Amino acid sequence: MKKILYLSQLFPYPPDSGGKIKTLNTVLALAKQYQVFAVFISEEKPKPSDVKVLTDAGIRVKIFYSSTILASVKGDLWGLFKNFIQGIPHYVFQYTHLPAGRFIKKTIQQFQPDIIHIDHLNTAQYLPKIKKEKWILEHHNVETYLYWTRFVHTIKPTRKLYLLIEMVLTYFYERKMLPKFDFIFAISEPEKKRLQKIFGVEHVAAQPLIYQAKPIKKRRSKNPYILFIGMLGWPPNEDAVRWFIKKILPTIEKQIPNVEFHIVGRSYPPFEKTLPIKKNVILHGYQTDLTPFLAQADVFVLPFKMGGGVRLKALTSLAAGLPIVSTSLGVEGLKLIKNKHYLEANSTKQFIEAIIRILSSPQKAQKMVNDNNQYIKKNHNTDQNDKFMKKYDSVLKKNHQIY
Repeated sequence: MKKILYLSQLFPYPPDSGGKIKTLNTVLALAKQYQVFAVFISEEKPKPSDVKVLTDAGIRVKIFYSSTILASVKGDLWGLFKNFIQGIPHYVFQYTHLPAGRFIKKTIQQFQPDIIHIDHLNTAQYLPKIKKEKWILEHHNVETYLYWTRFVHTIKPTRKLYLLIEMVLTYFYERKMLPKFDFIFAISEPEKKRLQKIFGVEHVAAQPLIYQAKPIKKRRSKNPYILFIGMLGWPPNEDAVRWFIKKILPTIEKQIPNVEFHIVGRSYPPFEKTLPIKKNVILHGYQTDLTPFLAQADVFVLPFKMGGGVRLKALTSLAAGLPIVSTSLGVEGLKLIKNKHYLEANSTKQFIEAIIRILSSPQKAQKMVNDNNQYIKKNHNTDQNDKFMKKYDSVLKKNHQIY
């Protein structure tokens, strides 16, 4: 049985975010056909029961906890400056962990993997200097493009300068590292095309995303219920929430006075303090079980203007059978049809009109729910893993032709 050393910037259990869901599905799928040794550099300390999910699948696991991952940039400006001078982007050096590096180097010598699988490009810093194995990248975002969207939509001059420097350094990091891989799995077709256009990458394919539909018994809420899921502290999520609360919600309130906006996801007090205090805006913080919120919601919103990759929270709403209002960016990378699977809204006016349309038209909402159930079952079922594994297996062949 071929051996894989799987390196990731996060421990994927519990699967409570889009990145974790994707990583967990990938590593479990690989473990069915390969001998997997997984090393995680985690911002959280998982419970033994969480680790057991992977070890029960036959995966050898080593976890390194790092407090620097969540550290504020403002708290270490000297470190930021020092690394910038050396040409190292923040998103790379915040995951630099010397004990993990030493362990990975030793493991490569002893485990002798046939494949080193990099989950997120910033863990490519742990690749050996001399390449003896197949190197595969699971690329969650084209980071340069992500920083570009943040740069464009950021107003604060100091933040804009930081993003400009980070974007330039990240561009050169991606340009340097991407050609080293035998194959790259992009998170979507648009991301695949960006890799080809921006960096000239040839050995790349879009990885099928798995997200099983989970029937949820609807529970009618007392008031019209708008739902957003996403951790605060992540700039694209913060920008989406800020835009919705400050620009969109006030007008909806005038027509639907008892409407409520619920935000579920890890709290971030520095950002929350910048939001206006409103009784109908409820921040629930981190929740292990999203079911009660999905069951009560009347509409799911994705008001994204910055970011990249795929917002897997869109799949969460699809799987739960919720009508969606989203910007075009919010559903990018998914094969959704506008006005069938979601209502598209790229301006404040369009967003207001779309939400009011959903909340005031139960028949339209139910039709969208039915269509979304069919979409998720057809496009994101576990059979898609077979396509992924066929491509993965072919990478080991000398003349793989899967471009």
